Amino acid sequence: MKKIQILMINDRAELNNLYRANLLDLLKKEFIKVYSYGLFDEKKSILFMLLKIINPKVITISSNLKSNIFSLIFFWKRGVIILNGMGRYRHKIFLRTILLILFKLNWKKLFIIQSYADFRYFRFKCKKNFFWIPGSGGTKKKIGLKKNFLLIQRDDKIRNIYLSVNEFLKNLKSHSFFLIGCTNKNKKKIKLIFKKYKINFIEKQHPKNIFLEGGSFIQPTGYGEGFPHSLADAIMSDLDIYIHNKEFLRFGLHKLGGKKIFFSNNWSRLIGTEKIVNEVNLNKVNKKYIFLIKRSIED
Repeated sequence: MKKIQILMINDRAELNNLYRANLLDLLKKEFIKVYSYGLFDEKKSILFMLLKIINPKVITISSNLKSNIFSLIFFWKRGVIILNGMGRYRHKIFLRTILLILFKLNWKKLFIIQSYADFRYFRFKCKKNFFWIPGSGGTKKKIGLKKNFLLIQRDDKIRNIYLSVNEFLKNLKSHSFFLIGCTNKNKKKIKLIFKKYKINFIEKQHPKNIFLEGGSFIQPTGYGEGFPHSLADAIMSDLDIYIHNKEFLRFGLHKLGGKKIFFSNNWSRLIGTEKIVNEVNLNKVNKKYIFLIKRSIED
């Protein structure tokens, strides 16, 4: 193992630092050298990655759809593909077909899928070398008042999930609603689509303080995420979690030991259990990744 180098590819290197810093640290203890690069950071990054990929002592680990397709081009290479989720492309039949062809060509690679729904689909179609790990792992964080509701999203996701959020909010008699993660440049548009509700905008928040404004968490549907990092953190931090029923099934929460109780039409309250907390714990999740990465080398 000590002679093997690891090349971790993402769309941008900062995404590895944001979501996989702990995994990177663990990999550095197991392998002689670990590189973290972004596909769209700099032109010289592409040249560096190409030189590393053709090195037989380098194992590639990629995540995010574009970086995965880049890695899949090198079908003869061993490696690990982490499919976060199909996102807005979930219903694109052409893309699914292309991915299926690429997955089957890359028979030396191992595939880790974070969405339970996507895992079931690709495992059924491809039969082997597919594994389900729910997300990147969560950690316990400080939380705010339970009467304050938190929606953690990016600008590019709002247009996909706002109908779902509006459906949830209309069933609340009184609340304080905090939108975290969207930029101020889209404030007017966001206020328009949530025009019936007063929104408290928080553009940037340090990850360790992400829940300080509230203790109730909203997990809408519409985007097609894998397993949201914020949801794993919410489970670990004992927030009151309100989730759309579609996502309860797609995330495989029923398989992880999660329970739900009725809240309103299409929405449930997630009841945390000791089992589900254990399953999304950062340390346990990363141990699974390390085990499968080592297995990809040994097979």
